Amino acid sequence: MANLMDYLAWRGDLGFEQSPWNAVDALMMANLSYLNFHGIDNAKGWTMEETKRLELVRPTDVSGFEGRKEQYEAMADTARFGPVRMHHFFNLTDPVRELQFSATCYDMPDGTLCIGYRGTDGSFVGWREDFNMSWQSSVPAQEAAVYYLERAAELDDRPIRLTGHSKGGNLAAFAAAGCRPEVQDRLTEVYSFDGPGMDPEVFQGEGYRRIVPKIRSFVPQTSIVGMLMEYHRDYTVVRSDASGILQHDPLTWQVLGREFETLEGIDANAKLVSDTLHEWLEKTDRQDRAQMVDTLFSVLESSRASSFSEAMGERLRSLTGIAQGTKEMDSVSRKTVTKLVGLFLSLGFGNLADRYRSRRAPAAEEKQDAAEEENKA
Repeated sequence: MANLMDYLAWRGDLGFEQSPWNAVDALMMANLSYLNFHGIDNAKGWTMEETKRLELVRPTDVSGFEGRKEQYEAMADTARFGPVRMHHFFNLTDPVRELQFSATCYDMPDGTLCIGYRGTDGSFVGWREDFNMSWQSSVPAQEAAVYYLERAAELDDRPIRLTGHSKGGNLAAFAAAGCRPEVQDRLTEVYSFDGPGMDPEVFQGEGYRRIVPKIRSFVPQTSIVGMLMEYHRDYTVVRSDASGILQHDPLTWQVLGREFETLEGIDANAKLVSDTLHEWLEKTDRQDRAQMVDTLFSVLESSRASSFSEAMGERLRSLTGIAQGTKEMDSVSRKTVTKLVGLFLSLGFGNLADRYRSRRAPAAEEKQDAAEEENKA
């Protein structure tokens, strides 16, 4: 089996004139958007090759940082991605507005502008905004995504691609649906990689219908996030070498040549979660959903955890706290939350936290060893 890192080893020496843009490239750019860099918040920015040479990447607590940094460093060393110029980086988290948003412009060597929207960063603010999509027709990050696209389109008249993983995929589709028609006409593709769906009002709107032919939706076989809300029905299922919720990680997605390895459909576990959530959405109104979200996050935020994945990693304590919090919910929401918590734990939400901790461990150990050596000296 081969993944994104293998793709770079196989195809990295080929420029876009030799091997045109493809969906794997789009996922590479979407995954890159989780990183922060010094000096790319202005109009000039830096190329990937320059950012690596000058060590401009900034360490963050974003989930899977080490894996994504490794991907970026490999990209920077290739003829295919090294010349990509990154600019107009924007990143904002506002707990008061319940907003978590980040986006970056990428000047691609094939003469197009690619905009990468960041997915949820693991913070309670980011996850709460995701859950707010269940009862709000739009959330602050979605509105920011439209504004960012509109301003980026004013830079020049190049064709534009949008891409994003997880919530970033939702933001890409929402921005495409909400921008002006003249900007929509310049969009060549809109990529959503395991991104949640839309509020029914947006999904059925004229703006969304205009860009449906341009949407490229990809989900792993046990997709949970990508099956939420009203999702794009014409999706491609990608094989992953992980299990359960760990498949949400793009670095587990399998590649063959310049394409993904695909399957005929999602598996039974993903369908069960999807059916449960859609049944809940159909049986509750927006007020009930808002109350459920408030109750759920008041329980999570009262724990000692610093992130959603960490809270879910504390399996028994989180499960007990959520069970107590459901007493304030309506009966339909109470049953739904209890059922979903059990499904999420069985699908590995707790293991997700462990996986990301283990990825950071080697780097932490290296720093500790270096410190010990310095003390000895």
